[in-house]
Amino acid sequence: MVTRRQSWRRFNCTAARAAALGAALLSALLALSPRMLSAQAPGPLDNPVRVGDLWVYNTKDEVTGFPKGTYTQVVTDVTPTEIHVSMTVRGQNGSALVIYDHDWNRIDNLLLKFRPNDGQGIRLPLTIGKEWRSEYEARNVKTGGASKGTVAAKVLGREMVTTEAGTFETFKVQTRVRDVDASDPSKIWEFENVLWYASEASRWVRRTTVEKFQQRVRSNMSEELSDYSRSF
Repeated sequence: MVTRRQSWRRFNCTAARAAALGAALLSALLALSPRMLSAQAPGPLDNPVRVGDLWVYNTKDEVTGFPKGTYTQVVTDVTPTEIHVSMTVRGQNGSALVIYDHDWNRIDNLLLKFRPNDGQGIRLPLTIGKEWRSEYEARNVKTGGASKGTVAAKVLGREMVTTEAGTFETFKVQTRVRDVDASDPSKIWEFENVLWYASEASRWVRRTTVEKFQQRVRSNMSEELSDYSRSF
């Protein structure tokens, strides 16, 4: 016959085992939570940009095949809506401040101001086949000239890309831009950009840009990541 005291002891033992099991399960879930979050939201969102992050790019003229130069960008400030980057070109004095949003769309590069942005970045999270469109207004702060642009972008696929900085798994994104002079609609610039965005670097590791004016190619440039460092 089981007494009331024995029943109470058994209940306490069972409750203790349940509590211990619950604690073990909770600890396991907490240990796995970063992996679980990573599985649910892979890509750039897992690798945010921080002050001190640095990227170095080598540029090349794709028409002649000649190198054009090297530039470095360093993050100087990050706000909830903007990324501030100091850009320096090797061999030149001084630097320029470029302001991006968190999708690497330019807002301001000292010469041009875009409203809301130039639309030539990315749109997180990236998935194969994803498309987006946007419009902007641009103003040249020196000349006062203005233009309006339309942007159409699409994620073409995923590719492994190797540069001097290493080998990266990337999303390949194509962006087409049509920019019309506000004072003379017959003056039309067209841009076709292709960038390879790597979550590991939180930026593109390769980018090509073809510029056309009045349907004639004016430049065909590329840039590749040669070095980078992250502030973890």
